[in-house]
Amino acid sequence: MLIVVHNVTSATRLLDVLPLFDDDLRVQLLVTCTGSSAFAAGTAELLADTGIPVLPWEQAAETAVDLVVSASFGGQLDVFSGQLAILSHGVGYTKRLATPDTGHRTPDTGSRVGWGRCPRRCSVSRPNGC
Repeated sequence: MLIVVHNVTSATRLLDVLPLFDDDLRVQLLVTCTGSSAFAAGTAELLADTGIPVLPWEQAAETAVDLVVSASFGGQLDVFSGQLAILSHGVGYTKRLATPDTGHRTPDTGSRVGWGRCPRRCSVSRPNGC
């Protein structure tokens, strides 16, 4: 299983769920960092302290894995071969911001991104499918 981390916030969320796999000897944990977050300070140090093998992004992208787990849709997650699972890393993380007030008195003057099943039949729902 490859853990994809964007920053310290997403890393701590993903580290919260790792104990679920402690007793499963079939699971080998690997971690990589996307390098796509402007808030990456401290991420490398946090990952080094976990004891989980840290792969450079390029190596992780070339490593065959069955499951990729991330706490963000950011970065180039489509480079991985395994199934992708996205875990929310905070209350409201996947919540859409309100549209600006345009002066109209209708309940919703903006458009919303729809959530749909991935056309590749992944088990993850994403905005507008995959």
